[in-house]
Amino acid sequence: MSRTISKTGAAMLAAATLYSLAFFACGPRKRFEPTPEGEFEAAYDFYQREKYPGAIERFKQIIYKYPGSDKVEEARYYLADSYFNNGEHQLAADEFERLNREFPQGRYAEVAMFKAALGYEEMSRRIERDQTETTKALETLELMLAKYPNTTYADTADVHIHKLKDRLAEKEFNTAMYYFKRKFYDSSIIYLKSVLETYPESKVVPVVLYQLYHASNKMGYPDDAADAKSWLCSKFPENEYARQLCTGIDSSATTNSRTSPQRAVEKRVENSP
Repeated sequence: MSRTISKTGAAMLAAATLYSLAFFACGPRKRFEPTPEGEFEAAYDFYQREKYPGAIERFKQIIYKYPGSDKVEEARYYLADSYFNNGEHQLAADEFERLNREFPQGRYAEVAMFKAALGYEEMSRRIERDQTETTKALETLELMLAKYPNTTYADTADVHIHKLKDRLAEKEFNTAMYYFKRKFYDSSIIYLKSVLETYPESKVVPVVLYQLYHASNKMGYPDDAADAKSWLCSKFPENEYARQLCTGIDSSATTNSRTSPQRAVEKRVENSP
């Protein structure tokens, strides 16, 4: 009998010990004052613990309950950032842009525009689909640089701008290839020239010039073909497309080569919409 009591007592003691450890490990639940500052602290606690749905609801309540509070600007920033971190990029972009409109010279004004652009960039679709979000991201970054020329985000923004322009240039190039594939060479030329005029620093410029050379020849525009070749050979002499045109090799002689630039272009044509 005493053994049974002893075992039972030991079990109860162990359970009590585990309960005490769990209680003190978790600690008592933190209480927040029902003030703008207290409610912000509660919302920020959710944000720090990456519980973004809870943070979103609490930051929204602060904005609605205390419209004149000094905490509204900060609450709107973290509301937008909670949306962003939760993968709700359209809502994030909307809130970041609203923050910039309401506090154009505030502490979050620059980063709000930058993150709004990142939100649009995150929504960019595949190259063959509509690029409205890509365009919006680019416009937002360019507006930020115009509005805040001394922003600390300038260098990072330039990296994103270059990437976005490459994406839009490739979209136009694919459209040009769509027309080339169907032997609408004049339409193809329009889009190829548009890439050169709008995105002259894009990584696709060499292949655009290469294709413009061939499309111009197809249309019987020898001067345009010569200009495209001259530009390609002088500006990109080491590029694979330049090496083919500038060394005097007849493109028809290499058309059957699986590694030739001409074959690379043909593959892009095949994959274009």
